[in-house]
Amino acid sequence: MENESELLEQAKTDPLAFGTLYDFYYKPIFGFLYSRTSHVETAKDLTNETFFQALKNFHKFKPRKNASFKSWLFSIAVAQIGNFYRRRSKMFEVTTEEAPELVDKDEYRPDIAYQMGQDAQVLREQIQLLRETMKRLDQKQQTILSLRFFAHMSVPEIASVLSMKEGTVKSHIHRALKRLQTMMYKESEATKIKTYEPIFERQS
Repeated sequence: MENESELLEQAKTDPLAFGTLYDFYYKPIFGFLYSRTSHVETAKDLTNETFFQALKNFHKFKPRKNASFKSWLFSIAVAQIGNFYRRRSKMFEVTTEEAPELVDKDEYRPDIAYQMGQDAQVLREQIQLLRETMKRLDQKQQTILSLRFFAHMSVPEIASVLSMKEGTVKSHIHRALKRLQTMMYKESEATKIKTYEPIFERQS
């Protein structure tokens, strides 16, 4: 965002400036939280709580290297996910038809390798299979993959959000993708859903 540093300074005393930050980051935060809950209303509630906590604690934010406002905001969102799963023992299962104007867009989907001429129904089946399979990863792996492929965050940004070393983040991504690919292959063989490689962009 252009002039973000100026907005951050203004937001200390001007609620309208914080409103501009809210408008800019709402969709990325919502997209990440939706990818972790698969439930529109829950994602909306957690997004609102994320921004409420950010506003309440805004005086504590101090930008520094690898600790941008974006990273700080996502760290609050990750904390909300942790609170949510401590309160709930099972995930909701709903379809994206609940709010097509919000979730039926590319920015809320993983980086699946779209192929020219690929049947739309096959693609929807792949996306659904991916969402269901991701639920079988542990919470940390789900969070890291969601930040990487749904929120499109870099490894340094994820490391900042989760207070982890970059090498550790890369290791988690590698192991999670390997496990995810294996599980998706087995599921696709069992259900006869055609899958394509790579499901996610390759890691460097």
